[in-house]
Amino acid sequence: MRKLFFLLLLFFVACKFSQVPKSNYEITSKKTLLFEDYSFVINKVISDSRCPEGTNCIWSGELIIELSVWQKNKLIQTNYLNFSPKTKDENLLWFSKFIPKGRTLRGYRILPLKTENSIELKEYTIELILE
Repeated sequence: MRKLFFLLLLFFVACKFSQVPKSNYEITSKKTLLFEDYSFVINKVISDSRCPEGTNCIWSGELIIELSVWQKNKLIQTNYLNFSPKTKDENLLWFSKFIPKGRTLRGYRILPLKTENSIELKEYTIELILE
């Protein structure tokens, strides 16, 4: 009886964990369904002057991209976003317009990190970190 109870408990716990919603979402150079019926596309990288990983820089640099927002396959807006330490709050506010009610945007992460090698458009992603 104890073994049966333990197996049932394990089954219910496993089912509960498999239904946990994903808390982070990625925006890529391909359309990515993000929230409800919104999708985002990184159209192009205007400039990437971020400090390469593993080097010491006087200035941290910035990444400027052109990003389109789509809703049900209809273009809503295209915006230029500047990612730098000075624009973090402004970017969080802009992305927050598209976050479902009841969720909070904690931050974002831009990948890949800058290296000495060139980065292709398809490699860029922006990960939105939600609570």
